[in-house]
Amino acid sequence: MLLTVTDLKEKRAAQAALEQTVRAGLADQGMRNIGFPSGNADEIIYSNGAGKLWAAFGAVDSAAVPRRWNAFGVFDPKRHAQMITVEINIPTTSNSARVAGFFARDAATGQVLLMHDGSVGGGKPGVGRSAFLFWSKTKPVDTYGDGGEVRSGLIIGAVGSGDLPGRLWWFVQHVKGFKDAVKRGDLDDPEMRKAIAEWEDFNSESSGRRRGRRRAEIDYISYHGEVVERLFEERFARRRDGEQVLNSRLIDLYVRNGTAMTEIYEVKTGTDRQSIYTAIGQLVSHSVGEGADIARTLVIPEGNLAPDLERCLTSLSIDLRRFTLTSGKTPKVVLS
Repeated sequence: MLLTVTDLKEKRAAQAALEQTVRAGLADQGMRNIGFPSGNADEIIYSNGAGKLWAAFGAVDSAAVPRRWNAFGVFDPKRHAQMITVEINIPTTSNSARVAGFFARDAATGQVLLMHDGSVGGGKPGVGRSAFLFWSKTKPVDTYGDGGEVRSGLIIGAVGSGDLPGRLWWFVQHVKGFKDAVKRGDLDDPEMRKAIAEWEDFNSESSGRRRGRRRAEIDYISYHGEVVERLFEERFARRRDGEQVLNSRLIDLYVRNGTAMTEIYEVKTGTDRQSIYTAIGQLVSHSVGEGADIARTLVIPEGNLAPDLERCLTSLSIDLRRFTLTSGKTPKVVLS
């Protein structure tokens, strides 16, 4: 799970690590002029040569949302002013989503990642984030704030990792390729516009379903064992002669009749895509060779499930069961 970095002190430390890592990986090209739509500025540029990544850093304290300015582009030493391909700016006194850049921390490893929300303009009205994400085939991931807020973004790289300049260069190339495609008119094709609109509708709906998920999901995670226990009690109570109700290190619950596995259950504490994808893989892989008649059941919390995932489960003959937690100081698991 990725947690959005909102503490201002932690953000300053992450920004310092970002700058230090990039400076260590790129050569100092001295003070250079950098051009942008509203003017230009002189900053020290870091790059390993012509046609490669350049980076520059600064502060924009006078902006409506004060920010640390992280600019990147393709270095051309012959140009009077270097052109910015993309900025990954970080708000300094707030956590405003009006600025595309932010940091996220991996809850498992503590590693801090540089993120960009994908808001890349193509230079034409209506050509922005959705078009870029669709065109580039890049996949945003969810990060979670202290209050359960969900923000999605692209992982650029770990701020302290030596491969960060390479990851930044990968992102710059994608952004440049997208902007070049827009200029060529590649996105003006009616079929392309239709595909982008469908992508946007699908992801907008999916994003809405995810809002507020984190807090409930954390609650459910701690009750995973109790869900399995309730399933065991229920299935054990109606077992038939010769049946055994079991579990293992890999399988939440399964039933054997003699030597044959007849039923298999997988419990997931979320309804997100990754949870469902993982569950399908586990249910199928752990029951391979047990025959076509084996009953596979996925058990997940109440909540919205994407229609295409519901169709997938039906097509694979995977039954779906739900569970909820009662309210109060001592919640109980209730199976649907």
